[in-house]
Amino acid sequence: MKYMGLDYGERRIGVAVSDAQGRVAFPKKLVFNRGNSQMMEQLQAVVKDEHISRIVVGLPVGLDGNETAQTSATREFADALRNVTGVAVEFENEMLTTHMVQGLGVPREHTDEAAAAVILQSYLDKINH
Repeated sequence: MKYMGLDYGERRIGVAVSDAQGRVAFPKKLVFNRGNSQMMEQLQAVVKDEHISRIVVGLPVGLDGNETAQTSATREFADALRNVTGVAVEFENEMLTTHMVQGLGVPREHTDEAAAAVILQSYLDKINH
């Protein structure tokens, strides 16, 4: 089973994919979020080209564990993506993933897809444990 991980943001969406066995996550690409059909078409193309069976979206929550305005926007995006692709969508806590990859020295222009890989790898580690 192959997975796609997403780090959803207001301007950019980081995309990662797993290997065919669903064990290891790899950064894939960056999609610019302009709230248009082209963005969804790009994500749908990855789902099709990579034969994705499940999508994992990083869910932002506040440091206090409560949902925020960004949490609601992410849930709306996930619902729209589920409707467009017909693929099941699950959530994984994304708390501090962008800060973590920046701390590892990932170049700024690749932080979104690297964060998507961290989100997806966290999910894969849980289901494969």
